[in-house]
Amino acid sequence: MLFLLIGASSFSALLIFGSRKVWLGDDSLELPPSISEISQDRRLLGHFPYPEADQNMLVVVHPGIRVHLDTARALKKMTAAAVSDGISLSFLSGYRSHNLQKEIFFEVKSERNQTAIQRAKVSAPPGYSEHSTGYAIDLGDSTRPETHFRKEFENTPAFKWLEKNAPRYHFTLSFPEGNPQGVSYEPWHWRYEGSADALREFENARTRSSSIKN
Repeated sequence: MLFLLIGASSFSALLIFGSRKVWLGDDSLELPPSISEISQDRRLLGHFPYPEADQNMLVVVHPGIRVHLDTARALKKMTAAAVSDGISLSFLSGYRSHNLQKEIFFEVKSERNQTAIQRAKVSAPPGYSEHSTGYAIDLGDSTRPETHFRKEFENTPAFKWLEKNAPRYHFTLSFPEGNPQGVSYEPWHWRYEGSADALREFENARTRSSSIKN
């Protein structure tokens, strides 16, 4: 248990971790690593915060599915390459607003009688979904629709092709099996990292997720 007592006249604080006490006076403002880490990356239930994409930068790639323009361009090239190899990719889900993510997380998931921690294993809280950036895309195999949004997608020709070829088009699997963020394995969820802006959005996910313990 953590208690924080702050002095009134100048900055000073007493941090109490169970029976351990750490006094932070004016000349000692360093917080313990675990506390400073939380304040720096602002994770919530294992997920990192993401802003909503600029609406002017979103384009339709499939009826009802929009992604960032840069993502769309890369998807077009990747899909064409897949087709030439006899692979038919399905676009399942792209950009989601914070409001839509709120509905998914708090309303749809609650119908399954799941706690917030259980929900976060399979769905990000609003404001913490990669889909809100416009750089994330859920993919499927159009010849195996029964595997859409299921772990079994990993056994399809489409997934095996993506494993081998997606990096060439700057797509990476966001939540591989045993990922350090503690999110359930999602073989269908890929994110685009082929621009400086996209790389910047996912900097924390790449560099800080290794510090998360399941």
